[in-house]
Amino acid sequence: MRKLIVLVILFLSVTNVICLTNFALISSLINPAASDVAFGLNSGAADIYNMNPLSAWSNPAKLGYQKGLSYGYSHDPYLEDTFSDIYMRSSYLSFGWNGIGILMPAPSAESRWGNVMSFGTQEYIDHEGNLISSFESYESSSKFAVGVNTIEFATNFINNDFIKNLTFYGDISLGYNYDILYSKLGPSTGVTDHSNGTAESHSSGYGIIGRLSPFNQYNATNQFYRLDFTAGLYLLNPEKNRVTYNGSLPSEPLPYGTRSAFSGKFSLDLKIIPSFDNSDIRNFIDNIITVYYSQDNAQYGEEEKQNPGTWGEGLEITFFDFFSIRKGKYIDRKGELIGDTDGMGFNLNYKDIIQFQYNLVEFPGGGLQNRQDKTDFLFRIDLLRSYNLVKGK
Repeated sequence: MRKLIVLVILFLSVTNVICLTNFALISSLINPAASDVAFGLNSGAADIYNMNPLSAWSNPAKLGYQKGLSYGYSHDPYLEDTFSDIYMRSSYLSFGWNGIGILMPAPSAESRWGNVMSFGTQEYIDHEGNLISSFESYESSSKFAVGVNTIEFATNFINNDFIKNLTFYGDISLGYNYDILYSKLGPSTGVTDHSNGTAESHSSGYGIIGRLSPFNQYNATNQFYRLDFTAGLYLLNPEKNRVTYNGSLPSEPLPYGTRSAFSGKFSLDLKIIPSFDNSDIRNFIDNIITVYYSQDNAQYGEEEKQNPGTWGEGLEITFFDFFSIRKGKYIDRKGELIGDTDGMGFNLNYKDIIQFQYNLVEFPGGGLQNRQDKTDFLFRIDLLRSYNLVKGK
């Protein structure tokens, strides 16, 4: 009797993505950004402050806020307490300049790029218990995306003081992504040709984010606080594309739905302590303390078909732009997965030119494993600012 891949996939779908067993390539719904997961598993649709390319998973409009060249990588051991050879890895590059950003997949695992969920080694055994063959099974999603901060990008072509001042108080960013999806899960029942278990398809998405900063003071030298409000909406696979596995006649639907979010961020600048503001510490730190709140909703599939969606919220407190503590809650509205998320992050940023960040999160795992964890890191460099620094500008 062969080892059933279907059983493993069922476990995966139960642990993180509830009520979605009718979808194919469910692994594409796993959030790769550890810092976003800390606010609820599907969170991040309005978090414009996360410079990690992985964060564009939740909403490509976030790319309109990217600055410089960034590389993000995450590792999720997934069900390590139950299946040691199952894991998810994600690897992406992004580049942002003056209101426009692009996202490209980078090498990850299993000779694939972008997001890769490995299901480990699968074995095929005959009725007498003899090994017929074995192979590595996995799913992957390679995401290409672009985001445009419309008002900031317009200032590149319109020399107008009103437009430039407007970016200080608010903006609107639009995004689009195109995903190449690949699955290698094994042959159909009773078939030994491994190519019969493969499938390739594509999906797309559209996002929008708006920011409002009503209390900002333009060019104010003595303003020691900042308050931002953001809201985001992402439409996943509005075309409702499907996928057909080789060797299988009926096609299966790919995940589709919406993500929406609201967030607020308050920060106290170093200006509140003049001795700090006038010291070299300003090269690494802008704020004494920052408080960020996010509330996210996700609706995959159709609500009228008994899928009420998920909800998450979280709070992040960051001290001296270096150390962050994150606490959140995730609720599957059908009541099958409810739990707390806990995370932390370390951030080093020199003059907003070179940045390194490390994040860790622990979140509810479901039936097979009570808690799971995920880590990611970011390396970012602003090439234009680096050039100007070298030239002494």
